[in-house]
Amino acid sequence: MDIYVNTKKVRLTARNAIGKGGEADVFKLGKDKAIKVFKPPDHPDFAGMPDAQQAARDRLDQHQHKLRQFPQGLPERVISPMALAMDQKGQRILGYTMPLLNDTEVLLRYGDRTFRQAIEAQTVVQIFLDLHQTITQLHRANVVIGDFNDLNVLVKGTSAYIIDADSFQFGAFTCPMFTARFVDPLLCDPTANQPILQQPHTPTSDWYAFAVMLMQCLLFVDPYGGIYKPKDKSQRIPQSARSLKRITVFHPEVRYPKPALPWDRLPDDLLHHFHQIFEQDWRGGFPRSLLEHLQWTTCNRCGIDHARSHCPNCTVSSPIPATPVQTEAIHGKVIATHIFTTEGVMLLATTAYGKPAWVYWEQGQFKREDGSVLLNGPLQPNMRWRLQANTALIGQRDQVVCLTSPQCSGSVSFQSSSHPGERARGAVAYSTGTRELEKVNRFAVECYGAIAQFDVNTYHRYWIQQGQLLRDNPRPNSFVHDSSVVIGIVLSGGQTQIWVG
Repeated sequence: MDIYVNTKKVRLTARNAIGKGGEADVFKLGKDKAIKVFKPPDHPDFAGMPDAQQAARDRLDQHQHKLRQFPQGLPERVISPMALAMDQKGQRILGYTMPLLNDTEVLLRYGDRTFRQAIEAQTVVQIFLDLHQTITQLHRANVVIGDFNDLNVLVKGTSAYIIDADSFQFGAFTCPMFTARFVDPLLCDPTANQPILQQPHTPTSDWYAFAVMLMQCLLFVDPYGGIYKPKDKSQRIPQSARSLKRITVFHPEVRYPKPALPWDRLPDDLLHHFHQIFEQDWRGGFPRSLLEHLQWTTCNRCGIDHARSHCPNCTVSSPIPATPVQTEAIHGKVIATHIFTTEGVMLLATTAYGKPAWVYWEQGQFKREDGSVLLNGPLQPNMRWRLQANTALIGQRDQVVCLTSPQCSGSVSFQSSSHPGERARGAVAYSTGTRELEKVNRFAVECYGAIAQFDVNTYHRYWIQQGQLLRDNPRPNSFVHDSSVVIGIVLSGGQTQIWVG
């Protein structure tokens, strides 16, 4: 596909693609730019879908005017259009260029408890303080985000960037798009069984979505999570209708999800504000002071993280025993035996030759199930662990390091494969354990987002490199993996994920 930017032809291919959405495709353009191209009505994704084809036609027609009138001088955290991408005649807008962000994560992942194991809750508070400032500045510029959700916020460190700016609402241009989990129910059809936007987005609906995201990222459950199962069967409603009826996770007949953080870890003033928004329909700017005064700490007695003046655990119950007792729990025909507990973080649990094996991080050390130390160092997000026999494989960024026990003293760092000899930006060096190391080797892989794409089973290792799906080719009757074979071709450029059974 050819497109023109500042009268210069740009050829776009699948190899340059870095993102795909319902309305547009995104391609990499040089080192620091990307280009977003709106899907035309005849795009293959809309084949046999007349309504979607008409929506694409209407969207392109609107952008002929909207993008030319896009507000200037918006906050630096907004990924705004830079130059228009045109057809060959230079008459019709097909998309636009924008700054390219690297090493980011969608805000969605910060509401995932597994991903958050390596990220402190106070870091999340800093992210939302940064996002709060951007929203405030946008509203001062008479811009409404509109379809505000956790997929159009990208996080880098503690900075929150807002993307999909072409859908912003300003002037005469409204935003008809919405995401059910984040749309303000006051703007929706109250008689429907699911949120259906009836009125235009407003600044207060942006703040409503902000509050939903904040609650999800702090408690790992959104305001209408859990299972609503009233005793009176006549009161039952579809899950999708709960926001319209204000039946929140705080409702006495809603079963609070076990993976979520108990809501009593939050201070009363923040909990009260969530109640006001989601149950009592209060609307307005989110009070910044609630974030500025939100301080997370770890209880010295029981070890839980909370943001209250006193630990909610220790004020209502006795301390957790220091040494766990092996117990058995019977669930129907299944017997679950409790065999291990850590005050740290479980990173991987699997079986190896019929026996349980795991990796965990505790007090600055990465350990195996026998207590042996694999590495010393900080816990980092996006570290992908796998176990194969006596080898631990750690993937981070575009490299995988293999540690074969027993270990020796030394250090391991993750470097960028594109610049050998130079440590990757933001990379962390780890020291290994204290015993003899048989072998440490590494190999380069592609990433999907920030996740190294590799996997293992009992017999082989698999990974993606330069658009090829590779499998190791171990020596006969040996666990030495020093060669590989190509077993397939995949989409390169971070567009493919793999799993192995």
